[in-house]
This record gives sequence, C-alpha cells and structure tokens, in this order.
Amino acid sequence: MNRRELLLGSAASTGFAALPSRAAPLDETYQSFHRNLLTKPWLRLYEGVHEEDTGYQLCEVEGTWPAGLVGSLYRNGPGRMERDGRRYQHWFDGDGLLQRWWIDGNGAVLHRARLIQTTKYLADERRNELSRVGFGTHSNDPIPGPPGTEGLNVANISILPRADELWALWEGGAPWRINPQTLRTTGLLALSDETSGLPFSAHPRVESDGTVWNFGYFSPRNMMIIWRLRPGDIEPKIWLHLTEPMSMPHDFLITKNHLVIPLPPLHFELQEDMTTFLDAHVWHPELPVQVMVLDKNDPNKRFNVELPTQWIFHYANAWEDEQGAIRFEGPSFDNPNLMFDTFRAIMRGSTPSLAYTSQLTRYTVDTRRQTATQEAIGPTDVSSEFPVIDQRLTGARYRWLTMLSQNASASTQGKLGMFNGVSRINLDTGAVGSFQYPTEEAPEEHLFVPKPGSQSETDGWLLGTSLDYVNLRTHLNVFELEQALPKMVARATLPKLMPLGLHGKFVAAT
Repeated sequence: MNRRELLLGSAASTGFAALPSRAAPLDETYQSFHRNLLTKPWLRLYEGVHEEDTGYQLCEVEGTWPAGLVGSLYRNGPGRMERDGRRYQHWFDGDGLLQRWWIDGNGAVLHRARLIQTTKYLADERRNELSRVGFGTHSNDPIPGPPGTEGLNVANISILPRADELWALWEGGAPWRINPQTLRTTGLLALSDETSGLPFSAHPRVESDGTVWNFGYFSPRNMMIIWRLRPGDIEPKIWLHLTEPMSMPHDFLITKNHLVIPLPPLHFELQEDMTTFLDAHVWHPELPVQVMVLDKNDPNKRFNVELPTQWIFHYANAWEDEQGAIRFEGPSFDNPNLMFDTFRAIMRGSTPSLAYTSQLTRYTVDTRRQTATQEAIGPTDVSSEFPVIDQRLTGARYRWLTMLSQNASASTQGKLGMFNGVSRINLDTGAVGSFQYPTEEAPEEHLFVPKPGSQSETDGWLLGTSLDYVNLRTHLNVFELEQALPKMVARATLPKLMPLGLHGKFVAAT
C-alpha cells in the first residue's frame, strides 16, 4: 500500500465522512432562522443565495477610482445555506460561492457571483434537494458522491490564483479548479497520481519566487501532510508527519528557513456519540499549544515548542532574524467557541449569547534554544481578525499589518461580536489608524494592493468589501493610505446584498 492508498483508505473508512450521526431536522433550523429574520436585519448576512450564477452586473462608482488599480478581486465563502425548507446548522457548511469584482482600465467595476460546482453541489442538483451533511451539521443523510471527504468538500474558504486558473480551497479536501473569467468550475485538481485527492488546506503560503507551501491532515491517522509546489516542477513534493494527538490546524507560517504549524489543544477524539466532524474534537484548556517547527530544506526534520492555551484562526506573517528567532503575529482567542456556538447560533437566527473577543499577539520562537514566548500588542479594547500584509513580503521582515477590527462598545456589530472597521498597525511603533464603517455595514477581509512599480508596503491601496444589510447593497471600497490612517477615496456599489464571506485574492491586470 503506497502513501496515497494508506491515507485515502483511512479517510474513506474511519474519517470525516464516516462519523456516527444523530439526525436533527433541518426544517427546525430553517423555520427558526426565518422567524428571527423578521426582526433582526443583520441575519440577512447569513441568508445565502439561491441562484447558481448572477451573470455580470455593472456597479455604480462613487468618488475617484485610482487609475492604477486595475484587475480582479476574487472572494470565496459560504454561499448557499438553504433550499426548499432545509437549512444547514453551521455557517461553515454553506456551498462555496465565488465572487469576482472586475475593475477595467476605465474605472468601471463589474460583479459576478457563481456557486462552485463541487461533487456535493452536483449531487444535490441531481436529487433536487439540499444534502444535510457537513462539517458541523447533524444528519442521517447519505454522503453525496464518492467515499472519503470529497463528498463533503464545499470549497468555501479561500482562493489561490495559479497560472491561468483559480483554485477554490477548503479545509479537508483537494482544490477545485475555476475559470477566472467565467467562474465556471472545471474539475477537481489532481497534481499527480500519488497526491490526487489528498487534502490541501485553505491557507497556502506563496514565496516571492512562486513556490507554494501548504499542509493537509488526516485526523483518524494522526497524519500531517506537508506540500511543496515549485515553479516548473512536474509534480509536487510531499512529506508525512505523525502528529498525535491530532488537532484542527487552520493556518500556518513560513520563513526563509522554516515552516511553523501551531497545533491548538482541540484534539480529534472519535467516540460513538459524536455527530459531526467538528463535534469529534474536544477542547483541552489545561494543555498548551504545540508548535511544529520544520526545516524547509528537509521537512523531515522538526522540533516542537509550546505556547499557552489559546485558539487562533489566522496568522499574519512570519520572519526570521540572523540569530534564528522567528517572529509572527495573530489574533488570539481564549477558546474555539466561535465555531461550536456562534456559527451555529446564527444559522438558527439566534443572537450569540457571548461576545468572543481576541487580542493581537506577537509570538517568538527561538530555534536555537527551542523555546517560545508571546506578548500582547496593540489596543486591548479592540478585537481583530483577518490579518493581512503586503504579500510580496511573505516569509520576510514586514512592518505593517491590516486587519478587521471591532470595538465592542460601538454600534450593533460590536454587540453581536461582528467587525465594524478596518485598522492598520505599525508593528515597529505600535501606531494604529482605523476606519469605522456605518452601523448598517459589515466589512469583510481587506487586502493591501501595491501600486504599480512600488516597493514600499505603504505605497498602495486597501481594497475590501462591506455589506449593507439594511439597504441590501454590497460595496467594494478603496482606501488611500496616509501613514496608518486609511482614507476611503472610492467605492463601487452592487445593488444587491451578497452573503458574508471569508477570504479573497486580488489579481492585477497584465
């Protein structure tokens, strides 16, 4: 049995798709959501779409659109939440919806959205019924499609532009290939016979020379897969690592010499009464975060260091100095209850009972002494998420960090645990500048886009979307950067509310 057969065999027989289940009627979730929607307009962010393809629509542009900002912003996220009276019980189970904001050289902006036609999506179309299966949804419905995880892969988290196509990424499966002009799904990606079908997680890191690093994991086998795709290579290179107990890592980092994969103490512990893949994990607040540090020149070489108990969805970037110290930042939560509680409550239309806040934190790994430390940075009264940098500096020294922010004392969003602003922080000086959106708008991830020919990580624009859930509009916003302070200079408006999404990438026109 080769490596691929070993891993795929475990996935098909004891993994994600084969967990025991207790049915919970989705029509109860549907009825509860739509009953609450009548009095809670913010729930429109999670209602989802019903049409497969919107076609291109011209947006109304206000302000002066920067002449050099030409290209496409692609965004991904959960899109279809319900069908014919059935509704998912967890936000992460929504079928992937890919959006393109196309900016031409004359300042016109067009928008298109299309559901990603995964194996699961096509199986639902054939049955004319929404499958009641997923990452966090309880059901006795059969798994659509083939055995293993692909029958559950909704490709709804992120996007990786590669050559003349896009890869739609999920947490536990292979990427789906997308045509960047039509947004048509062209098939499941198979990079080689050995790696076909292996999980390729949602946050790959791309070096300046185009080399892609990523990881994937098979929980039942306590197995971590490390991926490397170099430009010009015929096939990718993979390494396997036994990781026991297996956690649920979502993001990782690279430096010039190392890979850094923090493993929070959310352990896969399959038991008979577990009902979903999410619920097959147990949070251990008494245990530390285990940080895997791997040598990029030989990823078989690794050591582990420990950090205090915490949960982190996303990291900004990492860099390594000449003394072997690795530094990186990320918003730290006390626990992963957002996934277990909040993202289920909103699918029922319930107001989350607790506000989960994060603290921007800097981590340092000493590779010589094999130790790790952390310190809180930035304001203590502002929660943040979706940290991004100038992507040209991936794995290198950087100074500016952009993130969505939330002041818990301000506006409806703060009370709901939602974000209401975008902030920039200078990691050297601690200077912070923020823009706060109107009460009726919920911002999504904002990206730094460098100006053509620029070298500085401050010589560019912030580009990001916001959703007006009162007036049912979606905006694409452009900010000039004056030191730390983002200043909105233009916005394009789609006269339609799109669902709240996750991650995206900007591809400049060539």
